[in-house]
Amino acid sequence: MKDRLNRLLEKYFEGESSLDEEKEIRELLQYAEGYEIEKQFFLGLEKYTALESNAEIQLKPTRNLYSFWAKIAAGFMLFLMAGIAVFQYQEKQREEEAYGQVMQAFALIQTNMQKGLNSMDAMEDFKHLNTTEQLFELNTKK
Repeated sequence: MKDRLNRLLEKYFEGESSLDEEKEIRELLQYAEGYEIEKQFFLGLEKYTALESNAEIQLKPTRNLYSFWAKIAAGFMLFLMAGIAVFQYQEKQREEEAYGQVMQAFALIQTNMQKGLNSMDAMEDFKHLNTTEQLFELNTKK
């Protein structure tokens, strides 16, 4: 019996025991002489689980109320964050659209300015003429 108990305790403390083996350890410790530290350890575990189960029973009604409001708050936060994300996305889209329109306007201005400069090149040839008579080769001699 002691040999079996020693092997089971060794497996337990290495973390390799099953639930059935842990039950068997508890049963063997009840009838075994010695093993005071192990008995206190398992007795402490039993007391701890009993206290833990009592605490869970007492907290359940408040946990449900808390859980209910926590779920509502989480849902509200989820919708709020989604709304903010959609708003920021739409704002970015509007900025990109405005930027595209400004670039199109600049391109149109550049095109029209280039046309105007090209037409001014033709006038460059006539720059040396001073009067309209010279421009149109009019002879105003009488």
